[in-house]
Amino acid sequence: MGIHAEIYKSNFQDCSNGGISSRYATVCVVNASGPFHADDRHPAVVLVKKSDTVVAVPADPSTGKPVDKWTMFGGAYIACSDSRFINLVETLLGRSFYGAIAFHDRIES
Repeated sequence: MGIHAEIYKSNFQDCSNGGISSRYATVCVVNASGPFHADDRHPAVVLVKKSDTVVAVPADPSTGKPVDKWTMFGGAYIACSDSRFINLVETLLGRSFYGAIAFHDRIES
């Protein structure tokens, strides 16, 4: 179960190399508590801590784990007005947070 989050990106150029953000407008954050499931309109992502920040990465919807591939920032962000989204980010960071999360959905073969 998770929560839906919007994808925010530039209208100028897509740098995701065909990533999720190039094909969808919303995602399902499956490691946040909420009433939704990932589906064909809301692909699964998880928020993970990287260094001193939190990023969103594609997830395997059946396990809720990050995909087993190297991911990079493709120019898009995700955000959600639901307080459970911010609470998850703050838990991962160990400090307060407000804003959007970088979406690391670029995968190179």
